[in-house]
Amino acid sequence: MAAIRGMRLDQLLFVTTGVLVGLVVGLLASVAWVSAKTQFEETSTRFNEHVNSQAIELGQTLSHTLSLTSATSLRDNNYAFLGEVARSIIADNPNILRVQIYDADSQLAADSAEDAKLGTTTERKPERRWGPALYQGKPVIEYQEPIDYGSQSGKGVVLISYSLESLQKQLHALELAKRESLRRNATTMAGLGLGFLVVAFVLVALQSRRITRPLGVLTGKVMQLAAGDLNARAEEVRGAGREVTTLGVVFNHMAERISVLLEDVRAKAQLERDVSLARTVQETLLPGREGFQAGPLRIAGLVVTADACGGDWWMRASLDDRRVVVGIGDVTGHGLATALVATSATSGFTAAMTMRPPEEISAQLLISSLNLTMAHMGRGEHQMSSALAVIDTETGVIDYASGGHPSPIVFSRQSRQVASLPARGALLGASAASQYASRQAQLRPGDLIVWYTDGLTESRDASQKQYGTQRLAAALQANAHLSAEALRDAILADARAFSAGLPAQDDITVVVAEFSPASP
Repeated sequence: MAAIRGMRLDQLLFVTTGVLVGLVVGLLASVAWVSAKTQFEETSTRFNEHVNSQAIELGQTLSHTLSLTSATSLRDNNYAFLGEVARSIIADNPNILRVQIYDADSQLAADSAEDAKLGTTTERKPERRWGPALYQGKPVIEYQEPIDYGSQSGKGVVLISYSLESLQKQLHALELAKRESLRRNATTMAGLGLGFLVVAFVLVALQSRRITRPLGVLTGKVMQLAAGDLNARAEEVRGAGREVTTLGVVFNHMAERISVLLEDVRAKAQLERDVSLARTVQETLLPGREGFQAGPLRIAGLVVTADACGGDWWMRASLDDRRVVVGIGDVTGHGLATALVATSATSGFTAAMTMRPPEEISAQLLISSLNLTMAHMGRGEHQMSSALAVIDTETGVIDYASGGHPSPIVFSRQSRQVASLPARGALLGASAASQYASRQAQLRPGDLIVWYTDGLTESRDASQKQYGTQRLAAALQANAHLSAEALRDAILADARAFSAGLPAQDDITVVVAEFSPASP
């Protein structure tokens, strides 16, 4: 934890929120300043247009009026009167800098300028117009108006030079006023924005502290929990928001769950140790992978469990110097309890062989005794299928019995035929009063017997198709030339290949017996 670098949450919240508030305030101030500037510019433009319009209207009105009043004087050649009129207009209106009157021959008939030379000729078209010009280096607007005084030569012209100086002064004053207003407005907005930022920063600091302080306390509790203190609990948080309160509740629930889970882990570890011990005991009681040779009879079997401990078992033992007992069983269910029942069944099977003298032992006696053992031990909660056989290695006679177990398969190497050893009987442990009977068959030299549990034939491939007895018989025929151990391994390999790597759903047990007496 000490190696973790970076800003605290309250610092990060303060900085990010402050920057965001600053950006918002700056944006609003910029928008307000642009809006005010735009409004001032629009007002200035409208004022300028209004003043220009007034000036144009005034000039056009004045030029038109002077044109009407000058017509008579021009017709009477009263140029002196026209000069006095021009000068009086200049005297009455300081914005008018010059007034000129031309006759129909474009000769200057009157001029307000004292130094003007009357009678000079300047070509001017007698038409109404106005436009910008310069007079004595000053910008003016010239207004021209035709004078119709009945001359055969045409029309005269009135020319008035209207000064723009006053208009420019007004516009300059308006520009200064606009800048001053914008400056005051910007100053006011800056002050308000700064005040808002100060208030916002104070509120952000308080709120971030209010939110992050409980988170800091909760972080401390989390570190305590990470350090192994399972009693670390967060106090109820108020005022920091529903999410922070929920986080504290969730943390406490998580701490409780961690304590429970650790207890479960300890219990599971203990259970795994118990299961491992049970598996070790089970493997110790079961025969190994190596083949068992009893005269001309060779037996090899193997249990492949689906879980850590299985409910399948098998046994082989010699009754005397010529008879061998083979047993196989499948306890219903999975897990440790099933494995313990299977182990007890193995012990019960071994004990049943010692109940009477060897010559009195038969498959019917063994399976009946095993049923009583299962009935008393399982108390109806656990049942078991089983198949037992007593084989005379000298004569090849096999005495067999079954309790709800798949019939073993017999393959004759001489005839290449497949048969079975069917026998009926209820599942062992279902009832102590169940009755069982044994049957006999004759083995021939080279015969192979395969006992198996239903976990083999009920194995499924990816399409959920079962392995089945027909595929088992085919695998037996294809590998009948192998030894008992190799044939057992070949059958198991064929089942694994059929399942294509899918996990086994049930324990699988395969036991192979090969009867190969020497030729007479």
